[in-house]
Amino acid sequence: MAIFNGTDLVLKAITEAGGSEFVLAHATSCTLSVNVDTIDVSNKDSNGVLEVLGGLKSFDISADGLMEFAITSTTKPQSLVLLMKAGTEVNFTFALATPAGYKYTGVALVTSVEITGGTEDASTYSVSMSGTGALTQTSV
Repeated sequence: MAIFNGTDLVLKAITEAGGSEFVLAHATSCTLSVNVDTIDVSNKDSNGVLEVLGGLKSFDISADGLMEFAITSTTKPQSLVLLMKAGTEVNFTFALATPAGYKYTGVALVTSVEITGGTEDASTYSVSMSGTGALTQTSV
């Protein structure tokens, strides 16, 4: 099994119709969470023990990075804010920067964008997205 450096894991997005895929620049972290809801099926025969079935499956994506305010910025949090306000879905890829093994792709809705600036600190952004539809794992 090959362990990889977390720095190589990137979140890529397409924020414009017909646009090209780009890596969220200056990112310091990115996360993919895959979840399943549970359905409580406990009953009088369960002997006081919780019993569950798997329910709806979902996924969430988030990223944090250093903010750049230049008009020509490749960071793109400003594009993500516009997409969130418009309710537009984002196509994404979650994978290693140098293709290896597999990648995850899907469609998500931007649910939160935060831009933060502390005194004598680097300005940062955080973005959260909720998946819509299936999350696809593909070999590369």
